[in-house]
Amino acid sequence: MDDLLARYTSLAPEASEAQIEKTAQDLERRNYMPPLILDVEDFYHLTKERMLREYHRVMSLPSESSELKAVVGIGDPEEVKKKHLTVLLNQYELLRGLRLGDGDAWATVNELYEDD
Repeated sequence: MDDLLARYTSLAPEASEAQIEKTAQDLERRNYMPPLILDVEDFYHLTKERMLREYHRVMSLPSESSELKAVVGIGDPEEVKKKHLTVLLNQYELLRGLRLGDGDAWATVNELYEDD
């Protein structure tokens, strides 16, 4: 999990507030919601700071947490934490690409939500 924390800590600087808001509006129009393991409040407006808070929140959850136990298909609470934090990080990196106008990131979202 130290490698995962290092990846969270080394996230690149944020996009501007305007870029964050425009991207959030674009994603809301598409009804885009990434496939996360645990709920994350207001995914569209996530920042590096909030990502780090989520990392620490999840890591501090006790093994008997109802939030962790509610995940179907993964019985080990530590595996739920690792899977959630990995998926969240990957989705945040996609979100960051969207905010910065990365064509590949937008192609991914468009393929999932418009082309089908």
